[in-house]
Amino acid sequence: MAITDEPLSAAQIRDAEDWTMMTVPESDLMDRAAVEVAGECLRLLESREAGVEGAAVVVLAGSGNNGGDALLAGALLAEAGALVRVVPCTDRLHERGAARLSAAGGVRTEASAGPVLVAGADLIIDGIVGLGGRPGLREPALSLVPLIPRSVPVVSVDLPSGLEADSPTADAPHVRATSTVTFTAPKRCLLEQPAAAAAGNVVIADVGIDLGWRSA
Repeated sequence: MAITDEPLSAAQIRDAEDWTMMTVPESDLMDRAAVEVAGECLRLLESREAGVEGAAVVVLAGSGNNGGDALLAGALLAEAGALVRVVPCTDRLHERGAARLSAAGGVRTEASAGPVLVAGADLIIDGIVGLGGRPGLREPALSLVPLIPRSVPVVSVDLPSGLEADSPTADAPHVRATSTVTFTAPKRCLLEQPAAAAAGNVVIADVGIDLGWRSA
């Protein structure tokens, strides 16, 4: 079984990932995640009159695998004709994801360019922090996220950055997503209010995580 509607904790998800990666390379799991995130982005972009070609996509990327998933999804959107720009939200980016996006024609910018880019975006991918994130955001994301126009669709990778996976609270600064593409199982923050209000439409994506560890 690779997907469930049963909510799982961050620790349970990590156990399942560790179990799966005994036989499946992490890069394969990330590539599958990127396909799912890009698919939701394409669905939203295709609903606009101008379509995907030339759409201004901004990737807000942290340094972890969540940021890597977002960068890899950005590469797929660039290949589909979108104009993809990356705003780093940490000092470094996921190396393979950044290289893949660059090869596809995406452009890495400076954090200082973030306010202008998000204001003019047609879609934003939130890959700032992931499953292990604590409540709240750090600079530059702390200052940048409030500048995202309400009219711009945001797709969060796994959970909206600034929320804690295992908590329904939403007191700290966080991303408000149009859609959240989460992997394998829902997390508590995506199901329980008030945090769930920030998740938007939740898509549970099958990336091939083996849940057999629970009966092993």
